Order: sequence, then structure tokens, then C-alpha cells
Amino acid sequence: LTSRKPRPAMAGVSAGRSRARGTKPVGAKGSRRSTDRQSKGLRSRSTSSARGRAKPEATSASAGGSKEEEEVLRKLSQAEAGARKVEEQLEDMEGIDRRERRQRARGGVARVAKMAALGLVAGVLCVYFDVFPPLAKHVTSLALAGAIAFRGLSKGSLSPSGSLTALFVGWATFSSCFAFGVVLIGFFFSSSALTKLKQDEKAKVEKDFKKDGQRDHLQVLANGGAPTVLALAHWAAGPTHPLSPLVAGAFLGYYACCCGDTWSSEVGVLSPSDPILITTLRRVRRGTNGGVSAWGLLASLAGGGFVGACFLAATALSVGRTAAVATVPVCAAAGLLGSLVDSLLGATLQFSGVEEATMKVSNRPGEGIVRISGLNFLNNDAVNLLSAVLTALATGLAASRLKLF
Repeated sequence: LTSRKPRPAMAGVSAGRSRARGTKPVGAKGSRRSTDRQSKGLRSRSTSSARGRAKPEATSASAGGSKEEEEVLRKLSQAEAGARKVEEQLEDMEGIDRRERRQRARGGVARVAKMAALGLVAGVLCVYFDVFPPLAKHVTSLALAGAIAFRGLSKGSLSPSGSLTALFVGWATFSSCFAFGVVLIGFFFSSSALTKLKQDEKAKVEKDFKKDGQRDHLQVLANGGAPTVLALAHWAAGPTHPLSPLVAGAFLGYYACCCGDTWSSEVGVLSPSDPILITTLRRVRRGTNGGVSAWGLLASLAGGGFVGACFLAATALSVGRTAAVATVPVCAAAGLLGSLVDSLLGATLQFSGVEEATMKVSNRPGEGIVRISGLNFLNNDAVNLLSAVLTALATGLAASRLKLF
């Protein structure tokens, strides 16, 4: 009877123990299965979500890689295009070089042909000019002078006022004697060519440097005014006059001085060593008035001799005119003498100073300019005129004594 009765207290205790372990006493296996299914579902959802996240990352990575590849390809294509362009430019440069060589060759041939034509014309004029009728002689002289003045104006060697003055100087010189005109042409073109030699180097030395050495009417008169008067006097007196050798020698001496001084100035300033001042024999800056150098002295000799050679060649072709071979060395000595006289006057009566800001030589005093030598009494044109007149007198006397003409 006792065993048949239930034991509720024990049942409650076991139920309490079951609840204490966290599981239900009834249906425990089913609850474990449901828990396993839930955990598997969570894992599958997490896996699927991870895969879902991985796909856009892979997609973005592949997209980034494709962009980088496109950028690389684009740069490669640009480099190839640049290389092709450089090759085309090189080919074009080779073609340009060939064209330039052909143009230089044509230009050389054209210059030779032009010089030959001018030489032929000059030879014909030398032979027949002095026997032309007066009207034909004056018209031809005017045409020659106009050509020289126009060329000087177009090349920048002459200003407008200088070209008008050169027109009168050329016309009067050619009309008096064609050999005198040849001397004028030789002086003008040679001096203009040397003036343009290494202008950048000269601009670094001289503050008052003018590009292309453009000459105005005052400079043309300083170089050509006095010999024009001498040429007209020679024409008026005639070649048989007793004073004709003196006048012709003075004419040659004047241009020999001008040519020698110009050659000396334009070449001497390019000397690698500094010149010495003619009065103190101390070294001075290049471009200083009164400075002499070996290059400058040799250039003055060459310039004077060039004038004598032009006159001798012209008179050799002219009818009724003669000149001794000694004309060339006498004119060379006149070029040297004129350059030395010019340097002496420039060192004493012409101001020279150096500008502290640019360290260039200046011919005028002013603020920031330190004096090197000379008084501010004569300018460059006055020095050239005075030295040329003195040289012309000395050369005229020598030519008359030596009977060069």
C-alpha cells in the first residue's frame, strides 16, 4: 500500500534539479535538436552573409585592377605617341638640315655670283668712268651713292639722317674720282661688317654700345665730311695740278685713319687681355678710351693697308690714273698713326669711366660712374675728326714728297 502511493516531494525535487541544470525534464532531446537546427541556421546565414560581403569586395578589387590596367595602357599609348612624334620631328629636323645646307650652298653661290657681278661692274666703271661725259658721270655717281645709302639704311648701319648725308658724300666722292669712291665703299662696308662682329660681347663691355653701330649724320660727317671736301677740291683742280698729289694723299690718309681706328676699336675690344693706357702704360678695362692692345694695333695697320689696296686696285684699272705700289704701306702707316693719335686724344681729352652698377665703361660722367682717365672736353666724334685731320695732313705731305701719284 505504501509503494503504490506517489511521492510528490521527490518529484518536485527532481523537477527543481532539472530546472537547476537549465533543461526541461520532459522533451529534452527535441529541445537539443531544435537548438542544433538554430545554430546551423545561424552558421549558414553568417556564411552566406560573409560570402555576400566577399563578392562586392572581389568585384571592387577587380574593378580597381581594371582601372589601373587601363591607366597603364593609356600611359603606354601616350608614350608610344610621343615616341612617334619625336621620330617625326627628328626626320623633319634632318629634312630641315638638308634644306638649310642647300640654302646655304645656294646663298654662297649667289654671293659669289653677286660679288663677281659687282666686280665686273666696278672694273668696267673703273676703266670708263673717268672718261664719261659729265652728265653721265654725275647720274652714275648719284645712283651708286643712292644704292649705298639705301643698303645702309635697310641693314641698320645708317639712320635716316645718316643715309641722306651718305647720299651727298657718296655722290660728291664718286663724281670727283671713281678710285676715291672705291675707297669710300671699302671703308663703309668693311667697318659695318666689323661693327656687327660679336655684338653681345661688346655690349657687355661698353655702356654706350649701339646695336649694329648705327651712324647718324654727325658720325657720317665726322668720317666723310672732310674727305668729301678734299675730293671736290681734287676734282676742281684736276689731276695735273701741282697740289693734286697732296690733296689725294690727304684724302687717302683721312680714310686710312678712319678705317684703321674703326678696325682697331672693333677688334681690340675683343682682345682676351686688358689693354694698356697709352699715357700711363697701366692696365685698364677693355673699351677705355686711350687703351691700346696688340690686336688693336695690328687691326689698325690692316685697316690702313686695306684703304691703300682699294685705291691701288682702282687706279690700276682706271684710264689716265696711276699710283705707286708704295701707296699700300704708306696708308698702312697712316692707319697705325691715326689709331695712336686717336688713343692719345682719347686718353687725355675724352672722359672714360666705369659704371659701378653694371661695371661697363662709359664715355660720359654721371652718378655712379667712377673716372678712369681723360677730361670731359671732347666727345668721340670730335676725337675722330681731329685725329683724322692730323693724319690726313701727315699723309698728304708724305705722298707729295714720295710722289705716289
